[in-house]
Amino acid sequence: MKYIIKPLVSVGSFIFNEQRSNIIQLINLRLKGTEQKQHGINNYIIDDYEGLLAYYNEHNNRLFYVLFVPNLENELIFDKKNLFSLTSQELFELLSTYDSLTVEDYVGFGSKKLGIDVYSPNFTDDNNASIEGISFAIKGYFDSIYDDIPLNIDQLQAKV
Repeated sequence: MKYIIKPLVSVGSFIFNEQRSNIIQLINLRLKGTEQKQHGINNYIIDDYEGLLAYYNEHNNRLFYVLFVPNLENELIFDKKNLFSLTSQELFELLSTYDSLTVEDYVGFGSKKLGIDVYSPNFTDDNNASIEGISFAIKGYFDSIYDDIPLNIDQLQAKV
């Protein structure tokens, strides 16, 4: 399936801050499972669609985060490129053209400005390390994660 990325807005039919019930009606994917988790003050619902996870705020059932793992069925299209077809270094360079402050750490890299995070273990040691996941989130989510600020999904969603 091809997913067009609109940073901080949507990944295909996964529209940030949209109600879970509306998204489930828009997508044509088989739900493998659902679970509820808590992290700090945040309670959330995770829908597992085999190859992607959608995270919803349990308080208001609105989407705030989506994680994709590489598989032959998913294409993540940004700037007319399939992100899963790029090497880690190529993807880092692509994100850097949009965000000069692209963050690099020991498990990958990401852009707070674009709301995109790439899980690529050993990227700091090997620029061509394989990409094991790409995440997308609402504005401010990765600011909290990268800057180690307590995450409050309700507050972030209220700002949008």
